[in-house]
Amino acid sequence: MKPHLQKSSILLVSVVAVISSFGPPAAAEGTREPFAEQRAEALFRRALELMDEGRHARACPMLEESRRLDPAMGTAFRLAECYEHTERLGEAFMLYQDVAAQARRRRAEDRAEVARARLAALGPRVAVVNLIVPDEALKEPDLSITWDEREIERTLWNAGIVVTTGAHVLEAAAPGKRPFRREVVVGEVGTLVDVEVPPLADERTRQLIVLHPEPLPRPMTLEDRRWLALGALVVGLGGLTMASIAGLSTSLETSGTAGDLDPGGASMTNATAIAGMSLAGVGLFVAGSLWTPAPAGDVRFAITPGPGGGAGVVQVSF
Repeated sequence: MKPHLQKSSILLVSVVAVISSFGPPAAAEGTREPFAEQRAEALFRRALELMDEGRHARACPMLEESRRLDPAMGTAFRLAECYEHTERLGEAFMLYQDVAAQARRRRAEDRAEVARARLAALGPRVAVVNLIVPDEALKEPDLSITWDEREIERTLWNAGIVVTTGAHVLEAAAPGKRPFRREVVVGEVGTLVDVEVPPLADERTRQLIVLHPEPLPRPMTLEDRRWLALGALVVGLGGLTMASIAGLSTSLETSGTAGDLDPGGASMTNATAIAGMSLAGVGLFVAGSLWTPAPAGDVRFAITPGPGGGAGVVQVSF
């Protein structure tokens, strides 16, 4: 923030900045709204009635619309008065400047003198913000800048705008750009505050990532269970056959029909028999479990070896 400025300096900066651009442009011939002047006059008279009643908050929007329809100097003057009563001093100051400029051009010295008196009274109550917009930011055609949610015309960029003291919000936005927001605190009247709007950065594009979860395995159907049960049954029967052959061999060796008993061969035969019975038991048990999806009652499995460790009886019940 720069040191205090003289009142005349504030007025000079403000006049140079806004005198030619604050007022709305006159509508071109043939493009004005139907009955614009009549509507503007009705709104103007109703707003004056509200101001006489002290209801300035309701009168200001009517004067704004009346000025939009018919940008008359008298409407601008009354709107400045309305802003002044609603503590919108910066906007009132700029409107008084506009009125003073129009009055001088029209050689209405009495109206110009009144506007200058109002400016002199408001000067010590306002400050000036120098809105700096660099060339890189100016290249953005759709850039918009707002001050306390009110849009600032491009003609006021890189120029002074009149504001009141206190906290204000400066925002800049453009399509495809990340918005800029800054709080500006104007601490004292009669000061000049430099505020810069940086070039807006590109907005980060959000890439939509769609995750396709792996499909869950197909649940086992009754047909699948039956095929697996048949496979387990074949394994069980193979184990039962192996155990039976081993048991038969053991019986022959024990009865002496196969010659002298070989201890090593007997051990191998017994191991083969036990493995066969185990394989048979597991195969038949799995086959029975898969064949009946919801068996009723308890499942019992028993292997009874035969005499001498040979072939036995496999019992599976559900």
